[in-house]
Amino acid sequence: MKRGLVLFAVLAALLSACAKPATVATEAKPAAGVVERPGVPVKFAVLKRQTISGTIVAPGSVISDGGAQANLSFPTEGQIAGVNVNVGDRVGAGEVLASLDRRTAQSVIEQAQADVTAAAAALARAQAGARPQEFQSNSALVTGAKAKVDTTRAELQRQESLASAGIASRRDVEQARAAYGDALADLRSKEAQGSLLRAGPRTQDVDIARAQVLQAQAALLSARTKASLLTIVAPFGGTITARLRNPGESVDRTTPVLTMVNPEKSLVEVQLSEDQAGSVRVGDPAILTLNGAQRSISGRVETINAAFGSDTRTLSARLRPIGASLMPGASATAKITVASVRSAFVVPESAIVKDPDSGKPLVFQPTGSGKYRKVQVTIALESGGRVAITGNGLRQGDRVGIEGAYELLPFAGGTGG
Repeated sequence: MKRGLVLFAVLAALLSACAKPATVATEAKPAAGVVERPGVPVKFAVLKRQTISGTIVAPGSVISDGGAQANLSFPTEGQIAGVNVNVGDRVGAGEVLASLDRRTAQSVIEQAQADVTAAAAALARAQAGARPQEFQSNSALVTGAKAKVDTTRAELQRQESLASAGIASRRDVEQARAAYGDALADLRSKEAQGSLLRAGPRTQDVDIARAQVLQAQAALLSARTKASLLTIVAPFGGTITARLRNPGESVDRTTPVLTMVNPEKSLVEVQLSEDQAGSVRVGDPAILTLNGAQRSISGRVETINAAFGSDTRTLSARLRPIGASLMPGASATAKITVASVRSAFVVPESAIVKDPDSGKPLVFQPTGSGKYRKVQVTIALESGGRVAITGNGLRQGDRVGIEGAYELLPFAGGTGG
C-alpha cells in the first residue's frame, strides 16, 4: 500500500513539472537589408564593367530636302520637238532636257535682226549728215532753178508788154505770171534744201533714229527671250524620276513634262513615339536601312519637329545620310543611338525590381545560406533588354540575381547599401 502511494506521489510530481510553462527561444531576425528566403530558385550573373549604347528603332521613308526636287514644264505653250532624257538619267545643272518646235520663233528672230540692221543704218545716216555728192547735186538744182526763174520772168515781162500793146490776151499774161511764181517757189525750195545740208543733221532726226534702233533691239531681245522659253533646262544636278510627255504633244505652262530630284540632298524622315521622342537629340548618330535591304548607311539626326501629330501622336525627325545618295520614296528604318555609357555594370532588365514602398530600383546579391542582400541602384541607361546600373557596394565580380529576383521582394526588409 505504501509502495502505491509513493509511486503516485512520484507521478504527481512529474506531472506537475511537466505542467510548468516552457521557456521559448527568441527567433533570430535577419540583419537590415538582408532577405532570408531559402528555396527560391534564383539565377545569378557576375557583374562586369561594359560599354552600353542605347538605341531606338523608328520607321520612315526617304524624302527630298528643300529645293532638291522639281516638276519641270515649259514656260510657254507649243508643240514638243524633242525630249533628251529618260527616267534614271543623271543630268547636270543647266543641261537642256527638252525643247519645243522653234521654227516660228526663229522666223521672228530673223525679222527682228533685220529691223535692227535697218534702224542702225538710218541712225548712221542721220548722224553723218550730207555727203559731198549731195551738196553738188543741190547746187546744180539751185542753178537750174535760178535759170528757170530768169526765163519765166522774161516771158512775163514780154507778155505784159504785148498786152499793153493790145496784142496779147489777159489770159496769156496770167499764165506767164503763174509760171514765174512756180519757178520762184522751186528755187526757194532747193535753196532751203541746200541750207539744211549745210546746217548738218538735226538733233531731232538723230534722236528719232536712235529711238528706232533701241526699239528694234528690244524687239530682238524679246524674240530671243521667247525662243529661250522653248527649252527646259535642269535647275540643278540630279536624276530624272519621271518623263510625262513625248515629242509631238502640245503643252502649255501648266503641263508637267519631267520630274527630277537631287539624291545627294535626300533625307530620311522617321516617326518617333512619345516615349522615343524624349530620348532623341539633334546630332545623334543612326544606322539607316532602306527597303529592308542588308546594306546599312550611316546617318545623323538633323532636325526634330517641335510638335506631335494630333492624330498619330508621333513626332517627326529628319536624318541626313552620310556619304550616300538616296532616292525619295524608298521605305526606311532608322536605328538611332540615343546615349552611351562607358564602364558600367550591365545586367538584364529582369534583374531590376522596384521597391513597393519607394518605387526605387533594387537588385539582390546572395550572401550565402539562402540569404540575399538588396541593393538600391541607379539606372544609367536601358537598351535592348539590358540595363546599366550604379550603386553603393557594387563591385566587379559580384553576383546579382537575374532571374527569379522578383520572388524575393515580398520578404525584403530595409534597404541596404
